[in-house]
Amino acid sequence: MGTMLKTFSLQARLGRLRYFLFNVAIVAIAAVVVSALTRLMALVGDRQALSMIHGMVALTYVLAIIASLCLMVRRLHDFDQSGWWTPSVFLLHLVQGYFGAVDSLIAAILTGILVLAVHVAIIVTPGSKNSNRFGEVPGSAAGPV
Repeated sequence: MGTMLKTFSLQARLGRLRYFLFNVAIVAIAAVVVSALTRLMALVGDRQALSMIHGMVALTYVLAIIASLCLMVRRLHDFDQSGWWTPSVFLLHLVQGYFGAVDSLIAAILTGILVLAVHVAIIVTPGSKNSNRFGEVPGSAAGPV
């Protein structure tokens, strides 16, 4: 359970590979949960139960988003950037989603490219080789992973 709670931590640093793999795991777990809940919806005829399942799907998405944002904060810390940059990336996602929802294809594509570029930069930027203001190098014997 400690590793699960650490996913929601905003402290310390997180290396590139773990950041990528943890995000893949979050997406996979959310996809399995939503798929199971969606199949359950097909079996349930009761309106109240259906409403509860919809709420569980929404909660799954919210938890996955929060976990991913927490991981991003720790990843930014790894290359000595403030976690306060994370809301700007989230805002980019919202803007891109808005353009997609209003069928502004060119704007949705351009903001989508920008979102992708930001995520690739976060993944490929190497962490600080030594301790920084956010802690020890991830995976070192001296600091948290």
